[in-house]
Amino acid sequence: MNYLLEWQNSCVDDQLIRLNVTALFGSLPADYLLYSDELPRRNDGRVTQSILKRYEHTEQGGWWCSGIDLLTGNDDLWGCFKPNTPRLNTEQQKPIKYEHPPKTSTGIFALRVPLHIWQIISERFGVPILSHEIDKEQPDFGFWQWLKNHPQIPLCITEGAKKAGALLTAGYPAIALPGINNGYRIPKDDLGNRIGKAYLIPQLHKLATPKREIYIVFDQDLKPNTIKAVNTAIKRMGYLLTQAECSVKVTSWTASLGKGVDDVLANHGQLVFDELYQKSISFEIWQAQNLSQLTYQPNLEINSRYLPDITIPQTAKLIALKSAKGTGKTRFLENIVAQALEQHQSVLVIGHRVKLVEELCHRFGLQYITEVRDKTHNQISGYGLCIDSLHPNSQAQFNASQWKDGIVIIDEVEQVIWHGLNSDTCKSNRVAILKSLKTLIQNVLGEKGKVYLADADLSDITIDYLISLSGITLQPFVIQNTWKPSYEEACKIYNYPETTPKKFIKDLVKHIKDGGKPFVCLSAQKLTSQWGTSTLESYFKKQFPDKKILRIDSESLIEPTHPAYQCIVNLNQILINYDIVLASPSIETGISLDLKEHFTSVWCLAQGIQTATSICQSLGRIRENIPRYVWLASYGFNQVGNGSTSIPSLLSSGHRLIELNIRLLQQSDLEALDDLDTGFQAESLLCWAKMAVRVNASMINYRENILAQLQHEGHQIIYVKQNQVISQQEAEKNQQKQHQLTEAIKAVREQNYQVECEAIASANLVSDDEYRQIKRQLIKTISQRRSIKKYDLQKRYGILVNPELVMKDDAGWYQKLRLHYFLTIGRQFLSDRDTLIAKKLLDSGHGSLFIPDFNGSQLGAIIGTMEVLGISVLLAHPERELRSIDLDLQKMAEIAIYNRSEIKGITKIGLAANSSPITIIRRFLDLLGYGLTHTRSERVNKKTVRVYQILPPNDGREEVFRQWLFKDEKCPGSSEIWYEDYLFTLKNLKNQSISIESPYLQLSLEL
Repeated sequence: MNYLLEWQNSCVDDQLIRLNVTALFGSLPADYLLYSDELPRRNDGRVTQSILKRYEHTEQGGWWCSGIDLLTGNDDLWGCFKPNTPRLNTEQQKPIKYEHPPKTSTGIFALRVPLHIWQIISERFGVPILSHEIDKEQPDFGFWQWLKNHPQIPLCITEGAKKAGALLTAGYPAIALPGINNGYRIPKDDLGNRIGKAYLIPQLHKLATPKREIYIVFDQDLKPNTIKAVNTAIKRMGYLLTQAECSVKVTSWTASLGKGVDDVLANHGQLVFDELYQKSISFEIWQAQNLSQLTYQPNLEINSRYLPDITIPQTAKLIALKSAKGTGKTRFLENIVAQALEQHQSVLVIGHRVKLVEELCHRFGLQYITEVRDKTHNQISGYGLCIDSLHPNSQAQFNASQWKDGIVIIDEVEQVIWHGLNSDTCKSNRVAILKSLKTLIQNVLGEKGKVYLADADLSDITIDYLISLSGITLQPFVIQNTWKPSYEEACKIYNYPETTPKKFIKDLVKHIKDGGKPFVCLSAQKLTSQWGTSTLESYFKKQFPDKKILRIDSESLIEPTHPAYQCIVNLNQILINYDIVLASPSIETGISLDLKEHFTSVWCLAQGIQTATSICQSLGRIRENIPRYVWLASYGFNQVGNGSTSIPSLLSSGHRLIELNIRLLQQSDLEALDDLDTGFQAESLLCWAKMAVRVNASMINYRENILAQLQHEGHQIIYVKQNQVISQQEAEKNQQKQHQLTEAIKAVREQNYQVECEAIASANLVSDDEYRQIKRQLIKTISQRRSIKKYDLQKRYGILVNPELVMKDDAGWYQKLRLHYFLTIGRQFLSDRDTLIAKKLLDSGHGSLFIPDFNGSQLGAIIGTMEVLGISVLLAHPERELRSIDLDLQKMAEIAIYNRSEIKGITKIGLAANSSPITIIRRFLDLLGYGLTHTRSERVNKKTVRVYQILPPNDGREEVFRQWLFKDEKCPGSSEIWYEDYLFTLKNLKNQSISIESPYLQLSLEL
């Protein structure tokens, strides 16, 4: 019995095989397969000769497998037949390995489970089998009914009956699909057009009970097209299972372990799969990783610790290199630049951070744009610039039409593109930047130029985007270096699983005391951050006065009096002089630190601000294989848009919001709305959405995602555990030491921050011209930065700048005041405000808008939402007592919950389906800086009801409102416009002159 041996080789239990598999010969296979009433038949009821002819190969025999019909509990008619002599697929000329009943909807393989395997599964998951659960009449169905009744038991979904049998034998409840797309249906009409939403097939839906963990265990393939198809199927089915309130996980492994899960079990044993199962990642993380994949078939695949010399075909236009950190990508690009310069081709280097582009230019033998901008295009061989400057109105005065036959290099391309699409520094010129980028790519790829992309995390998203910008059909030349460190070469990464970084910091301090020289990567640099570069620098200087400490962040790099000033170009020579280095994200990418036997460790404290990829980049800056120590926030808070992990949801939310914003603006009779281009660069918007979803997904399980990515890179993750055998007294002593340490750091932060706030408040006043001049400078002294900050605060609030105002502004006071003002006394000027800002965006984009930027600039929708929910009415009566049982509040909650998707898109407030009225009110009051206090409790209908009252802020905002109102009454909508924007504002007003004067704000302009 060949089928028995075949299934045994897939590690399937003998009794399970006999319950579900049988050998068929002669006419029996046709009887099992050809039962559908939809098949064409003769008058006597038999299927037609043509059908019999199609299946005559089954007479040579094979095996049949079917299980239980979960909808009825009976034996399932549907199943699959594996013929000994398969027929060929007429289109692909490939053998059809399995036959399924034609003209019949596919089902699932819910195999009959023998009692001894049922007991193994029961013990594994700690759910006992009760005697009444064993159905004596239908013993095989009892297992599946038991599973359905116990959603705490996980379920595996795989493809192919044998694999389900292998998983069941290993003690894992499993069903199998006949194909990766057979777990769901997509309604279509007769022409194949989609006519409805996808849904789970009924048999699968039966087991997809809320809170059940479902593991998707599909094959691991090496073919790019197959990988794409599998990913699409997981994405669709995973989404539907998530909608059914299941907790979805994806189990994967390297293809070297075997293609299917049965191969893994047969070749490597149960323990290996147990470990893979435990390392399964959540669907959200899988989505993030999936969007990070490169599935283009590589033209050149290598496996080398360092990139060798590579010859690029002359016909290649778009060259994409994916290679791990520290494998010589920059050296590869150096050779490309050298060859181009020899052939007198111009070279353009595009990055996303000034210092990093300057460093690349230094290595390539090129100049940064500031050194060549006064020369003509014919006088220069090339230069580097930030994508922020990739437009005609920048200081670079970039002209994309001049680049046709040159070489364009974008290193760290994933971050450069994301910076161009989403960073605040590009916002005011985003449309112009994207127009220039598109023209540049079209000119270079459409003529004789070449574009080189390089990134350790290169994905399909970026390649697809640049091809779509080019507007031509081309195949990228993809180079993929698959090298990963061996177990011996892999970095050991020690993970601190605690909810706070107290133990992490304590161990870092101990490491320094013991003579260690750490390179410390931090998420923040501001003085307000307890774990930022500035705070820890001050603390370590006090604790270790004999240690040489270097702080590297965006401020120290441009501060002429700081030791880190312009150190990027020779970091390796500088860092060797320091015992402790504290680095912000300013050097998370594009830097290779190759110094040996100096640093003893790398430490990374990630607070949930940077993307997961950025954290991994930071850890890879030091090339030497020394221990890494990480504390990672459990979740991130830097979400994009409405925070959705669904591309359609993110895009549709943005489109609905821009339609609403435009309707609100139409009352202002803004003529530019008539020719408004909201469909600007659909390819850029789609790329933004893909990358945004990737960021949002990574933020949901921030820590888990980063660790999974590090593991995928080949590193070893080791969990730092508390001492297991210590007395309670010793444990308390350790906690006390950690508390003292963090309190000491907190005190340093507060002291430094107070000094800085006082320094800003007492900084020199600068004139409008001096302000504009300093703002244009790349290099600013500390005193200049403080003067700029003071100027901005004066213009923003119109009141005296004191230390308290600096603190309030840093804490987000302005955003709260702005909403409060336009919701109340400044409401009549809201339309003017939104119109002026919309006009500015339209002007800079020549009538085009990038939807995310436009939506982020408008306040009408959020103010209108708060008005519809009655927040403005509640503010007008702060003395009112509030109860969740109040009828008007319940009506408000009903409206809010019904529209919670739209509210999330407009306000970024996420509401649960069972949110109480008080919770909803509290969330909206938080946006305004108001509080909600519990005053008392009372008995109503034998139930205790809590009574609340609005707590107005006592923060002096009334004086700011008076200044804003004064400005708006003189120039409607101008209360939020900066000095540089006043000229623009006035040019678009009918009156030709304006004079605004107040005790703290003087401005007089004549047109």
